[in-house]
Amino acid sequence: MSAPLEVSSALLNSRLVKSRPSDPALVAGYESGEITTAAARPDKNRFRRERFQGRFARPRPQRSPDRERSIQRRRTLAATWPMPPAMAGMLTTSQVAYARIVADEVKRNGDCRLTLDEIAARGGMCRKTAKRAQDRLAELRWIDVDHRPVKGRKHLPNVVRVVSSEWATWIKMGPKPRPIGGHLCPTTENQSSKTFNVAAAERPQGALEGVRRRSRAPTGPWRR
Repeated sequence: MSAPLEVSSALLNSRLVKSRPSDPALVAGYESGEITTAAARPDKNRFRRERFQGRFARPRPQRSPDRERSIQRRRTLAATWPMPPAMAGMLTTSQVAYARIVADEVKRNGDCRLTLDEIAARGGMCRKTAKRAQDRLAELRWIDVDHRPVKGRKHLPNVVRVVSSEWATWIKMGPKPRPIGGHLCPTTENQSSKTFNVAAAERPQGALEGVRRRSRAPTGPWRR
């Protein structure tokens, strides 16, 4: 067994030990458990302090709700060859996925004006990874990033332009974005039933010959 705790004389002579509450019944109620302490009051301003931390508060880190799907989307974008193979071999998977998004925007609008958060969400990566990919392509002098800061307000999205002639040619010669919905072939013009030419809709010559052969074939059993 452990040795008994020795209480110093200074603690026994202190005010904490000598001073007793003025109401002995209140002390006895607390000791027996008949009287309970009041619950702590809820902090009404706690949510406001956590939700609104100021204009220049540090944002929460961006996290994907489904990490496996984000990885698959990033790899799928990188596998579409958005740039020549010699250029893509110098980049990582995330950087090639970033290049795919930039190439699509350049093909559609001439430049890329998406924010880093939008590019990160589309490419299945975090904002820092998208920023490192942008810095890597700018370091290789394949893109030109135009920063647009606004004093006292939130900055405007960066304008990313492709300055590499080889990559620009690859984007220009690549497949065009397919429109959503509609038909690829034009529809046939409406024709009136009175002016419709039946002779123009005749069967080909080979089909007519096949019909004639079948009509001349004997209907009974075959004989040798």
